[in-house]
Amino acid sequence: MKAPLATNVDFDHLADSPEFAEFTAILKKLTGVVMALNEPAIGIIRRKFEEGEGNPVCRLLRADRIGLHRCTACDRRHHSRVAASGKAQRYVCHAGFWDIAVPVFVFGRHVATISSGQLLREPRSPAGFRRLRERLAWLKVSDQELRAAYEGAPYLPPEQITCVMHLLELFARQLCESAQRIRDLQAQLERAEVRRAREFVEREFRNPSLALAETASHAGLSPAHFSHVFRQTTGTSFIRFVQTRRVAEAKKQLAATQDSITDICYACGFNSLTHFNRVFRAFESVSPREYRQSLPAGTT
Repeated sequence: MKAPLATNVDFDHLADSPEFAEFTAILKKLTGVVMALNEPAIGIIRRKFEEGEGNPVCRLLRADRIGLHRCTACDRRHHSRVAASGKAQRYVCHAGFWDIAVPVFVFGRHVATISSGQLLREPRSPAGFRRLRERLAWLKVSDQELRAAYEGAPYLPPEQITCVMHLLELFARQLCESAQRIRDLQAQLERAEVRRAREFVEREFRNPSLALAETASHAGLSPAHFSHVFRQTTGTSFIRFVQTRRVAEAKKQLAATQDSITDICYACGFNSLTHFNRVFRAFESVSPREYRQSLPAGTT
């Protein structure tokens, strides 16, 4: 097998791949089960559910600040175990639903986790609702609202959940092989100018003055031509590419250090705390502070 590129496998490419979109639609049509692709290790979950999809009880939970924290912490804990073991896992979430996590590895490196489930563990019944209400006594919604969500929550018999899990494992392997082929092809076809630009960004992304014109000059192209070539080659704009790298570094520092949010902001190349918060939330759907608070105890 060819050695991987120096740059990381692009998570956005996997999440936006036609294979992922097609398989998601087929799984939903056949089973009613939705799936998402999540960033590796301790990354914030990047949902690919369409509006209104998924377990309505889970939507209520994630609309609540405490519920979002509990859901995120639960997923992080189990996804970390899946990444460490390299094996798919079915687990019971904090709200009592079945969830499934399947790791995706490329060149032996964990690059994403497929998540699915949000399934009731028993057919809907008055007794089942009472147990759910007791588990979620802290959730500030009316019994009527929770009951309506419960009635829309999906259920599959255990044998069908096992089949879904096997399908997801097969798809994870297919996604892995597809990503490997793509990276091999990119290694052969990537223009030298783009490679120089990537390397330059990797060295300079912490510099808040890093700009397209400077990078284009380093790559040996005019700014306009560089912008076109870079987007055509990488599938993303230069600005988003730089922001992606800065946010990735910020997440690493939020998880691994006790440094202040402000210090991390400037250490990662952002020129203001307001801009940092806005960009971070655009990528992760939470603020840097909320991201740090959602990390499992003992992470930092």
